[in-house]
Amino acid sequence: MSGVETEGPWALPEGWCWARLDTVAAVNPSTSFDTLKADTQVPFVPMAAVAEETGVIELSARRQVRDVAKGYVRFMEGDVIFAKITPCMENGKVAPVVGLPGRYAAGSTEFHVFRPLAVDQRHLWYWLVGRSFRGRAKRNMSGSAGQLRVPVDYLRESLFPLAPLAEQRRIAARIDALFAEVSDGEAALAAARKGLETFRRALLKAAVSGELTKDWREANPPTETGGDLLARIAKARAAGHRMRSSGEVRPLDADTQAELPEGWAWGTVDEVADVFGGLTKNPEREKFGEQAPYLRVANVQMGRLDLAEMKMIGVTAGDRERAALAFGDVLVVEGNGSVDQIGRCAVWRDEIPGCVHQNHIIKVRAKEPWLSEWLLTWLLSPSGRRAIERVASSTSGLHTLSISKIAMLPVPVVRQSEAAEILRRVSDALAAVADAQALLDAEAADAARLRQSILKAAFAGRLVAQDPKDEPASVLLARLSNSSSPAAKRGRGRLSKIAS
Repeated sequence: MSGVETEGPWALPEGWCWARLDTVAAVNPSTSFDTLKADTQVPFVPMAAVAEETGVIELSARRQVRDVAKGYVRFMEGDVIFAKITPCMENGKVAPVVGLPGRYAAGSTEFHVFRPLAVDQRHLWYWLVGRSFRGRAKRNMSGSAGQLRVPVDYLRESLFPLAPLAEQRRIAARIDALFAEVSDGEAALAAARKGLETFRRALLKAAVSGELTKDWREANPPTETGGDLLARIAKARAAGHRMRSSGEVRPLDADTQAELPEGWAWGTVDEVADVFGGLTKNPEREKFGEQAPYLRVANVQMGRLDLAEMKMIGVTAGDRERAALAFGDVLVVEGNGSVDQIGRCAVWRDEIPGCVHQNHIIKVRAKEPWLSEWLLTWLLSPSGRRAIERVASSTSGLHTLSISKIAMLPVPVVRQSEAAEILRRVSDALAAVADAQALLDAEAADAARLRQSILKAAFAGRLVAQDPKDEPASVLLARLSNSSSPAAKRGRGRLSKIAS
């Protein structure tokens, strides 16, 4: 196929030309390890080692040449690797290969490899990692759901806006400089986000320790204490013949068990709420005539519900009575592979009528409605999180919760009027945090759009000034196209050095 310029989707400056990608870079070229000894250690790059959109590759893993001689992609210094499988490609796992000890490496078979011929390596990377190119590649993926890949033929035939080589380098340097400025702004945004999270944690700590309403208590002497509330709930339970055995109240470990304010008392979740399990999902339920929406682990996030995807489960009348959700129920995730996600919790506010919950979500139904928000605030606080992590740990290394573990969690009990004041102050402060977070998110989105605008300008020839002394891209392209002898083809490898 000819490598001379062709028509493209937009007009290019003088000295530029459109070309097929495989004429400016070899796509999936052969890389021989024949000069390396079988026990030579080379860097190994799994998909996880390539960062998204930044071009950073983690090169610490090593494998012997004999172990990667077959079944893996091989590449070398100066190449660009491009994730071909969903969702890695869409997420931007594309990177220039630089800094290889020994110049050779191997990696996941889910990478395509580009070896520059008439293009600067970094300039090529900026084209491939751009969201516009990846968006077009996504529309041309093939395969089954979950296993979609970018076909190599699509990459070879896609068009590339080729600038003079010297200009490519100036463009790449300018993009580097502009992206560095954007990165500085993004670092400031990240620091601001961290500050908001620090504030949120400090706010919740002050809320559940009584520090937040110290001034309020001085002006509002108690008419009912936390102990009075516990006694009243216990009396009501006794009258209904539903006494609970709370066992020993274990507040927190010594370093976090601060003295509670006057009028507060330590209790357990079991003393202020009923705790329930949910429905076990099994194939038999698919045969039930009655179906109901049900809450899964994925629906319960930290302090919020994600109801974007709801599923159905077969239920009986008894299931509905036992696992139905009611307004104010506190939902706690039973287990998770990550300790910081154990006990994710949120409050149900009747978002979906007739909803039930699965057994991996523990339901906590407060004995008095106002206690629901107080329990959630406690469970989300640093002290509450430590309490959850403590009971969830086990000698096996797994982290799980259970109905009994949730029931025995310690909780500071406060009178209703003070709880209302605490929750009001927390709500106002968190609303301000949410507003600030929204502004930071908008600025982050602006930064992402700015990066794409820079790339768009770069590949339209608007980012740097042209130099009339630069050799036109068509000259180099034609030289490559006309070099068809075996010796000339072997010489193309040398041309890649020109572009590196």
